[in-house]
Amino acid sequence: MNRNVTAVAGSSEQIAVNITGVADSAHATAQAITQAQEATASLARMSEELSALVARFRF
Repeated sequence: MNRNVTAVAGSSEQIAVNITGVADSAHATAQAITQAQEATASLARMSEELSALVARFRF
């Protein structure tokens, strides 16, 4: 009986560690998505600025 309780406790601890790892990975992914969105917005602004500059040279 003690072995079973110890095994279950060890398994529960490993599950908790795994869940923490998944949560950490999800957080890191969310941060990466935020950075990608910011980079996309920056590129869109640059594109608009470049288009405006090129438009000046058109006749």
